[in-house]
Amino acid sequence: MTNTNNQACDKANNHKVAHVQLTKHRATTGHIMPKGSVLGALVFLMVSAAGGIWLMQNSINAYYIQTYHTPSPMASIDNPAWRLGGKIGNELYARYGVMTGHIAKFNELQVANFNANFIPTPTAKQIQQTADNPIITEPMSADTQQDALDDRQAKIAHSLTINSSQKVLFAGDSMMQGIAPHIQKHLQSLGIDSVNLSKQSTGLAYPKLFDWSKTIKEALTKDSSIKVLMVMLGPNDPWDMPASDGRYLKFDTAEWHTEYQSRMADIINFATERGVGVIWITPPNMKKAKLNQQMMILNDVMAKELDRHLVKVIDSRPIMGGVDGVYHEYLSKDGKQIKMRTGDGIHFSVAGQKILANQVQSYLIINNQP
Repeated sequence: MTNTNNQACDKANNHKVAHVQLTKHRATTGHIMPKGSVLGALVFLMVSAAGGIWLMQNSINAYYIQTYHTPSPMASIDNPAWRLGGKIGNELYARYGVMTGHIAKFNELQVANFNANFIPTPTAKQIQQTADNPIITEPMSADTQQDALDDRQAKIAHSLTINSSQKVLFAGDSMMQGIAPHIQKHLQSLGIDSVNLSKQSTGLAYPKLFDWSKTIKEALTKDSSIKVLMVMLGPNDPWDMPASDGRYLKFDTAEWHTEYQSRMADIINFATERGVGVIWITPPNMKKAKLNQQMMILNDVMAKELDRHLVKVIDSRPIMGGVDGVYHEYLSKDGKQIKMRTGDGIHFSVAGQKILANQVQSYLIINNQP
């Protein structure tokens, strides 16, 4: 036992001596790494960072304008060598998108081939049967159409009926940040609580920056007393965006429309499956011509998806004074001109916030019975 203890002590002493020698060596040299290596590493990092900015300039510009609603300072650089980096970056994005698209298409073909020839699932059989025997329906009469419309409106109204034991959830960007407090104040006067998660510079296009689908799902799962969801998004979204499969989709293409609508449907379906009524407020006209044109496209994309669901759609354009895609800063009402928008041509004035909030809250049906 004594010999064993002596050996352990010797090992500990040897380790301590080695550590002291190493510490003295570092103290003598003054550096863990040679100066040349440190300098080389710094140069490598700086060159890598500069190269990344050079290639990713278009993505950085898109993020900047999406976040700050003003062109990026880099967008004004008019130098052929600088623009070359943007072109190369776009080409790399395009090639990456083509490659991932081919892979996704190949996977789809393999799954379809497997279902068709080896183990056809009930869903695959149904799809094939539908394709082979399309159902031809006769057009509905005017009375039938009106009955269907009345039934749809009744179901939507029922989904927006709320009592004092239930809550309203607000989700949206800076536009929702403007109108939500007014609706919250109104609800509070009626004894109804609400949750306001609206956050500026957010949308559905860049879930890596802020994931509305995840945020809303977590809120609805955590609080079962939420009965109505109000959503207002849009001005931060009309840009090229990454798809869920990693591809980068160009704005206003069929693929972009489908991806954006699928993100809307993901939120709406999650809410409605839990008995939560949805009010979706579409964005108003914008002062800047390009952004206004983008909003017209986005409004059309939203309308087509919202029409597929039992949700209340509120078109904010006429409420804010805009007509036929034309931006108006003022609303003509009762012989008065009411300033509805702020100087940036995007956000609402206080009067505009209140008028839109009054319209939105008018669709809530308050049931005084808990």
